[in-house]
Amino acid sequence: MPDKVLNVIVTHNRLNDVKICIENVKNQTYKNLDILVVNNGSSDGTTEFLAEQTDINVINQDNLGGAGGFCTGMKYMMDNGYNWLWMMDDDGIPDSNQLETLIDFNKKTGFVFLNALVIDKDDHKRLAFGPLNGHRYIYVDEVTENEDFDKMIYPFNGTLIKREVIKKIGLIKKECFIWGDEQEYTLRATRAGYTTHTVTNAIHYHPREKGLKGRMLPGFSHKNVLVKPKSLSHYFYRNQGYIDHTYRNYHHIFTKFIIRNSVYFIRTGQFEELYKLFKYYICGWHNKYENLNEV
Repeated sequence: MPDKVLNVIVTHNRLNDVKICIENVKNQTYKNLDILVVNNGSSDGTTEFLAEQTDINVINQDNLGGAGGFCTGMKYMMDNGYNWLWMMDDDGIPDSNQLETLIDFNKKTGFVFLNALVIDKDDHKRLAFGPLNGHRYIYVDEVTENEDFDKMIYPFNGTLIKREVIKKIGLIKKECFIWGDEQEYTLRATRAGYTTHTVTNAIHYHPREKGLKGRMLPGFSHKNVLVKPKSLSHYFYRNQGYIDHTYRNYHHIFTKFIIRNSVYFIRTGQFEELYKLFKYYICGWHNKYENLNEV
């Protein structure tokens, strides 16, 4: 009997996207799976649409971000005895044989933390997510020479995790809310001795990276920072502080992240954002996640 898989899709106000995602999951060549949609407080008709579906599981909750959504799905998976968790956002589109390819790779290698190759859904020649430093895109043919490589290309987009991993390292840190939960969980798995692998012939289509890149200094195109919406940027700073202190063992807060962002905010006159950077980075550094919604 093939291993039973729980597919978890986290959605928030993307009715058309989640319809497409669900349909592509249903069309997988690997059939021994159930679908769970975690609906993060949608108000665009998604809740009503999901209520009409009789062949999928649905959990409706307040908007707890991607981290809170995947944590809910992961807990459901563990409580209900599934062997595998297969994760994705609502705007991702899994190729029809993606899950079967990941399962087959596990059978051949024994690796238990696997990711699909995340390709730009509008340009299938390039990856959906690229490096922070520099402006050159990563093209698919640059990474598909081998069947896999031991790093992740943006986890939680077609990510397959075996039950034993979750049992050993625990659930996703739901307090992260957004931007950093996938990085933190991957680093936690690595620290526990698991090697993460991207399987290059397991394809997951996703919209091109939406984050803006800010130039730290004129003339230094390879020194960029990620610019997040100001209403949500505190999550990003806090999670990065937690990650840097917990997994990179820095002994002071003046990390590369702090220095580059500080220079960028000073150069562009964003002093309120500079204050938020230090305030929330230090909170994350000390793992202080209370009052998360206070900015």
